[in-house]
Amino acid sequence: MFAKLAIRDLLLVALLVGFWLLTAELSAGAGPLSDFFGLLAGLALGVSVYLLHEWGHLLGALATRSFVHAPERLSSRFLFSFDSKANSRGQFLTMSSCGFAVTGVALVLAYTVLPEGQLATRVARGAVLFLTFLLVFIELPLFLWALIRGDLPPVETFDSHREAGGSSDGSAKVAA
Repeated sequence: MFAKLAIRDLLLVALLVGFWLLTAELSAGAGPLSDFFGLLAGLALGVSVYLLHEWGHLLGALATRSFVHAPERLSSRFLFSFDSKANSRGQFLTMSSCGFAVTGVALVLAYTVLPEGQLATRVARGAVLFLTFLLVFIELPLFLWALIRGDLPPVETFDSHREAGGSSDGSAKVAA
């Protein structure tokens, strides 16, 4: 399922970045059309960063051979569920750090690469800052929990047996 999710998200990011490339310059002007395209293009980059952030988490989990659960459907709102009962503290910290790193790189790129003078740039930067805010106030406390307490917070994002189509004996687990 992860291969299908990767194809889905690569296509979506390509579409969103393509939309940015085609419309961001239109947001440099004044008026409703500039505002409309600036908002849409900026949000498109924000959604792309969110998807890349989540893939950063998943790739960090897979790199440490963590137990993760894949959703059953491509339409799932979650990319994966990290099994906090089956994984180690080190695996959790690595999984978390990889998502943080992607967001950090996106934040730097938003302020060093995106062109000045476009509403699309300001909206994209705002979206990346909002994602960073969520990371600091939602994900960082979970990271600190694991770092300080030593145990893992319950971070499962869906009922892995029902959503992933597994049975009650845990056979839905996927180890990379």
